Amino acid sequence: MQKALVAATFAAAAFVGGGASAADVYSAGSMKDGPSYVTVTNWSGFYAGANVGYGSSANTYHTDLVPEGVIGGGQIGFNIQRGALVFGLETDFNGADVQQNDGYGYGSALNWLGTVRGRAGYAFDHALLYATAGVAYGEVQNSWWHGGATETQTGWVVGAGAEYKLTPVWSVKGEYQYIDLDASNPNGAGPLGEGRNLRSQIDTFRIGVNYFFGPGFDPLK
Repeated sequence: MQKALVAATFAAAAFVGGGASAADVYSAGSMKDGPSYVTVTNWSGFYAGANVGYGSSANTYHTDLVPEGVIGGGQIGFNIQRGALVFGLETDFNGADVQQNDGYGYGSALNWLGTVRGRAGYAFDHALLYATAGVAYGEVQNSWWHGGATETQTGWVVGAGAEYKLTPVWSVKGEYQYIDLDASNPNGAGPLGEGRNLRSQIDTFRIGVNYFFGPGFDPLK
């Protein structure tokens, strides 16, 4: 399932990017320089939005369980554009209903997660293809027949996505993220440590919408 989601993300990115290239605005240019194509969409500025999608989580505590379910929340960020290159910083926070129980008292769940990430991409006028990476955190809950424990874990995230501006202030996007979390006290007496090197691996695929506040704002210009 995870591989299918990754493939779907990059297929969508290629589709959007190809369509956007054909939609670039034509400029007659000068007699000296000849015809040219120009980018009219400006991705610089602050934005905020919402997202919803699918999440799948596995960890080294219950290796036979692969919880899956719905994930959704919001994000805020800021972009700076230099030519066709776009650089930014984004943070998101999401609630999650990602869980599984084997029916014998053993279960695993991801209750929420968030990230703080850098973004770097290439703009094809209305379309933006980007990669993203940064730090992640989330609440993991494990249960067994005689009890259970919940712990906030931290780690890292990498991903990629495609975003498309419908208007100067509204955009839609699709994004894949891979998140790797470590138990905060994996070798001690923490609630999920118990001498184990506990790790949680999470795949998410989300679609979302962003609203740009003052599109084109760039404090470095």
